[in-house]
Amino acid sequence: MKSIRNITRAAAIISVFAFHSCERRSLEDFDMEYAIIPVRIDWSVSGVAVEEMHRASVWLFPIDGAMPMEYRLEGNLVSREINVPVGVYSVLVFNETIDENDWNGIAFTGTESFQNFAARSITKEEIGFYERSDDLPLVENPEAIAAWSIDQFEVTPEMVSRTRTLLKNKTDLETEVPHLTAVQPTPRFERVVVTAYVQNLSNAKQATGTINGMTAGVYMVSGERIPEPSAHAFILNGRVYDDNRKDGTTTRSFNIFGRATPKKHQLAIDFLLGDGTWHPSEEFDVTKLIVTEDIEHVQTNFIYLGYGNRPGDRPIILPEGEIDENGISVDQWDEVTIPLK
Repeated sequence: MKSIRNITRAAAIISVFAFHSCERRSLEDFDMEYAIIPVRIDWSVSGVAVEEMHRASVWLFPIDGAMPMEYRLEGNLVSREINVPVGVYSVLVFNETIDENDWNGIAFTGTESFQNFAARSITKEEIGFYERSDDLPLVENPEAIAAWSIDQFEVTPEMVSRTRTLLKNKTDLETEVPHLTAVQPTPRFERVVVTAYVQNLSNAKQATGTINGMTAGVYMVSGERIPEPSAHAFILNGRVYDDNRKDGTTTRSFNIFGRATPKKHQLAIDFLLGDGTWHPSEEFDVTKLIVTEDIEHVQTNFIYLGYGNRPGDRPIILPEGEIDENGISVDQWDEVTIPLK
């Protein structure tokens, strides 16, 4: 994720509250029209490591249609108190913020609406050697994102008085006001792992690929996939050789928002050979070759190619080339990248 810098929100957002410690503040610091609501977030099933997060967001959408309020959490991303005015809200919680500098591969749309709030892959005209087709967007691979929501949360005048009394008496707010203390975001992304067994892999300087039929985005509240297919580009990096130091596997793991419906997926791999020429694209219909498992709470789609042991799969055979006695090191292989233009 990109480095974080402060960006002023548009005037449409009513207020932002970011607290940098867990210390209680004096009663005089609070506007008396606001209740003090504890927020406790458990990221354990989110698929996102807390140590990799920079911020978190709590959005409140008034059910009367007024503009939403955004609260940003920094420093401690699991425990905060926020000031909330009297009203009835829908609530959305997710990692990071909607600032474009928080993300490399994600943009947000529909942020004025609880139900339409969506994360989308950023569309590119070109990614490295690949160009978008006329009918299929080429998108960046999204980063890990997780969300939690509830349809209705009410703050009453009695809660304003009650929470302030509890604070003044140093009573645990979490026990007395449990409304947002069981927040548990779940993944809004999936993972794809492509593994290719390649004969004469030692003759490949690099390998890149594309896969199509993935969805362009996801609705944050429902987790429903946006029904717009897209294509992802990826690098196959790292290699493991057989004993003959010629044949072996290369792999890549990357994120998607999900598989489009109907599920039909074409995958192509392009190899740059040792003499600087391109091997003809290896193309596969992988619709029936995807094996899906739940790995650490994230739906993971495994694709194994080049083994020839399943219908639709076949061997991948590169021409033989010259190699030194040590082969090509993993470090050299990992330096290959797809430049973003």
